[in-house]
Amino acid sequence: MEIESGARAKLIYGIASFMLILGLLLNYFNLGTSNFAGFSSVGNWLIYVAFVGLMLGTVIAISKKKRTVDERMEFVAAKALRITFLSLLITSFITMVIDGIKAITIPYHMFMSYLICGLLIIYLVTYKILLRFY
Repeated sequence: MEIESGARAKLIYGIASFMLILGLLLNYFNLGTSNFAGFSSVGNWLIYVAFVGLMLGTVIAISKKKRTVDERMEFVAAKALRITFLSLLITSFITMVIDGIKAITIPYHMFMSYLICGLLIIYLVTYKILLRFY
């Protein structure tokens, strides 16, 4: 089942608007004001994510190009996802071993952002490499 781009954009706008309102309410009532993922509060983080969602919704609403996805691309995406998941397991194991030997002093939010960025890069590289072979 494929969602049309107009319905997808409306869904993204709705979720982003909800997160924006929730972020503004959290900031107004001064809830979640500890250092959260590099932001000064949870409300600021929700507002940031809401604006990213609004931008994505706008890009989806504007784009008129119809994408064709065939079985080969789905196969390559699934295989790249498997490789990325295995790299997550291996990276987690190596991180636990290194943390057991010497404590990792990097802040948690920075560590997670580097991990997520690394996983996205691994997925992109494996997807492009597998596209050449299949």
